[in-house]
Amino acid sequence: MKLLLHMCCGPCSCYPVKKLREDGIEPVGYFFNPNIHPYKEWERRLQTAKEFAAKVKMEIHTDEEYRLRDFLKRALIAETEPNGRCTMCYTWRLEQAAKFAAAHGFEAFTSTLFYSIYQQHDLMRRTAEHFAEIYGVKFYYENFRPGWQEGIDISRELELYRQPYCGCIFSEEDRYSKAIRKARRKENKAKKRARLEAVALGKGVTL
Repeated sequence: MKLLLHMCCGPCSCYPVKKLREDGIEPVGYFFNPNIHPYKEWERRLQTAKEFAAKVKMEIHTDEEYRLRDFLKRALIAETEPNGRCTMCYTWRLEQAAKFAAAHGFEAFTSTLFYSIYQQHDLMRRTAEHFAEIYGVKFYYENFRPGWQEGIDISRELELYRQPYCGCIFSEEDRYSKAIRKARRKENKAKKRARLEAVALGKGVTL
């Protein structure tokens, strides 16, 4: 099978490439990630994707246009919908992967997005299947999440740069903002308190 593997980054590709090869499939990498910002972070992840491909001897295609303005325009529009920003991001990348696969004679495509334990797996699967139908190319589904720790171990063995946040400037803020972390801790405490109160009420206990 001629399979295009959309790569979020080098480390996220470690386990999927290993698993695909074990299954007799030789993937071709494709780096298209307009969500990654700022520029130096995007450039480093691009170079790390190339570094990974070279180390494991995998063919790779890369989109090397930095698309900050396009991303922010799309994010602003998507912000009006619940979970809109992440949905937009999945949609953009998976559609481009399907389009590239169809245009370059691939039988199927998949993505290292399906390796992440943090992303919205079912939503991404529906999105990928939707674009597979539109562009007339197969979507190769595999849940790569069971190999999460193995992928981390491989990336460390290969001495790849491991990024500290998802990619977009919003996830960077989530990762480093003390105010956001404080608000989330407060929110989580309130939710925990509400759950305890609900249990107590069910048992007739006063907290």
